[in-house]
Amino acid sequence: MAWISVHDHVVGGKLRELAKDIECSQKEALGILVSLWLWGLNNADQTGKLRSCDKIDVAEEVFSKGLSEGLDKRKIVDSLISQRWIDESEDGDLYLHDWDTWQEQWYKFLKNKEYDAERKRAERARKREEILKKVSNSSSSTDSPKENPMDSPPDSPTDAIPAEKKKPKKAAKKKVEKKQYAEYVSLKEEEYNKLVYGYGQVATEKFIEELNLYKGSTGKTYKSDYMTILNWVTEKVEKKYPGLIQRPEAIRTKAEKQNETPKDENPFGQWKE
Repeated sequence: MAWISVHDHVVGGKLRELAKDIECSQKEALGILVSLWLWGLNNADQTGKLRSCDKIDVAEEVFSKGLSEGLDKRKIVDSLISQRWIDESEDGDLYLHDWDTWQEQWYKFLKNKEYDAERKRAERARKREEILKKVSNSSSSTDSPKENPMDSPPDSPTDAIPAEKKKPKKAAKKKVEKKQYAEYVSLKEEEYNKLVYGYGQVATEKFIEELNLYKGSTGKTYKSDYMTILNWVTEKVEKKYPGLIQRPEAIRTKAEKQNETPKDENPFGQWKE
């Protein structure tokens, strides 16, 4: 938001002369000056020069509305020039008189604002550079192979390790690739087969469907979709679709044996007469 400075010593003999020349009150003359200066914020440079403006432009743009009846806008501009509120050069250029003095605070504010913005830009650039440097150092340290003390030559014969005592290197475990069973669900083939065996083909597909919908709508990610299914998806499907889960006969029968009493066995048979 732009603003202008209106000093108290504006009210004086020069203002009275302007009011008499325009044939208006001093308050009206002060309002004319304020209107001119507010317009000058967007139409004058720091020296006060009005850019691409002549007397007619000033009259039409500044004083086209709001004047008391009987006041002539072109006469006002002539009076402002004759009373040295506007300076006119030999080339016809117009300047707001002492503009750099009257509006010194405004231009000082703009300069400080520009300096502060530049300082903040430089600070943000410095922080970005620090972050990039840390990331670069971190990646280079992880990419470079670590020095193995076993690879360096021994300092003395006693430091040498006999070949027969060296531990054989363990073979690296082969990474098992996951298959994409839905847009957001990936499982190892072994994990998928375990789900089918433990819960049935139909229920397994429903597990994948439910987890896929949840991850797609929330943006959640999991380290293991298989463990997530076991953790809460199976329970959700079991409540939502009763009877959908079909456990294998071996598992179901084992559970029944643990939790049920055979129908033909009388638990009170030992007291039978």
